[in-house]
Amino acid sequence: MFLNRVSYSASKKNLTALFLAALLALATKTAYAAEAGRIIIDLSIPVLPAVTGLTLGVGISLPDEAPDGIFEAEVSAESGWGVLLFEDRPSASGKVRVSKGLPARVEYRWSGLVQPDAPSLETIKAEIPALGISGERNFNVGMDLRIKEIAFPGQLESGIFNAVEIVLEDTFNPLLDVAGLLRRLDIKPEVSMSLSFLSDDGAETAEDPVVSAFFEHMAEDGEQTYPGRDLIPGSVISQRGEFLWRSGEGKPTGITPPPSGRYSIEAVLKSNLGGPPMKIWSSPALGAAAGNAPRTDLPGLAGSTVAIISRLDANSAAEAETAARRFLDSGDANGAAALGSLLRKSFGTSFVAPLGRFASALAASDRETAEIIDFLEAIIKGFGDSGVLLFTRSGVAEWSLSSGAAAFGSERYVAVPFSDRQNIRVTLTGAHTDDVSLWKLIPAGTNTKLYEAGDWIMEVTVFTAEVIPPN
Repeated sequence: MFLNRVSYSASKKNLTALFLAALLALATKTAYAAEAGRIIIDLSIPVLPAVTGLTLGVGISLPDEAPDGIFEAEVSAESGWGVLLFEDRPSASGKVRVSKGLPARVEYRWSGLVQPDAPSLETIKAEIPALGISGERNFNVGMDLRIKEIAFPGQLESGIFNAVEIVLEDTFNPLLDVAGLLRRLDIKPEVSMSLSFLSDDGAETAEDPVVSAFFEHMAEDGEQTYPGRDLIPGSVISQRGEFLWRSGEGKPTGITPPPSGRYSIEAVLKSNLGGPPMKIWSSPALGAAAGNAPRTDLPGLAGSTVAIISRLDANSAAEAETAARRFLDSGDANGAAALGSLLRKSFGTSFVAPLGRFASALAASDRETAEIIDFLEAIIKGFGDSGVLLFTRSGVAEWSLSSGAAAFGSERYVAVPFSDRQNIRVTLTGAHTDDVSLWKLIPAGTNTKLYEAGDWIMEVTVFTAEVIPPN
């Protein structure tokens, strides 16, 4: 009985001690929670674009006043569309271990719509029951990057390059640093821009026939602009409180209307940020006055080439004229190749089709065939990885090209540009009238072919990386 009583008394004392310890711990936790504030939740980016596979980092840290030790934090994404990528599994909620010296990090992924009509609010909550503290952080999922306007610094002029600014905005997050976020995520919005001719004002200007033919080709193809119909990847910069698009190669963006008249611009943005894949911006009608096109006193085909470069890329005009003078004064092949390199640069990233336009436009000069071929052969050496097939038109009744190839014709020649990774097939039907000459010009050299006048059908395979085709 005595032992039992002693034992009973000891148990009672232990219970009392445990009760008092619990009260003390509760008081300590309550006092700590009252003075220590909240769990710190950091986000790797302020807004998460609704792009499949893209994640946002969530950091969980204890406040400075927290006690030492490792604690278990319960973390959750509250929207119902978010997933946290815990070490053991993806889930809307789970646990991480955190201490003052070692914050926890978990990746967040959006699993809802990737084309939202409005931003989705996500809330991340964290709680540490042992310390009686919690915290939460909100952020938006979804961006709506659009072209706000295309601004001209002055009067739009025909016949010359007019620089423009493409101004972007995120309608979902007006205060967001769009440039900084895209740079951090390495996302490159793509832009195309086309110029539609509405009406002529009747103005006529004296013009170099090669330059006129080149830009008339552009007008016929609906491409009087840079970047052109192709979507060009670029970047976004912040300037004077606005977000401006820049091409990936840093080339000034603008348009070159051939004749004076009225035009409209249509620009397409592929933001690569989720939402509708293509967003279109259209301008009101724009009047283009006859401009003072850059002039050069250089003669012949070299002078025409310098004029085209000057209109497309004014920053390269002086360098182009220097290269052309080297070629004209001493027949320096390096000068011609440098001129060709600058011509390719002025065409931008989509340089193959403009090369065809240029080769065809040279025929408007009325220069002899030999001079045109010699000049084009020298220019092509600066194009690096592309070339052009040229054939006389008078002896050909009709022609067809393999899929993907494009032809640019004049009264004298047809030009088919290509890259050195694209072998092409050309089918020619003889017209009985004249012999047909073909030239394949690539940086490595030129080879020619002659078909006598007659009633024939020829299928020619152009091996674009070789001077002499194996067939």
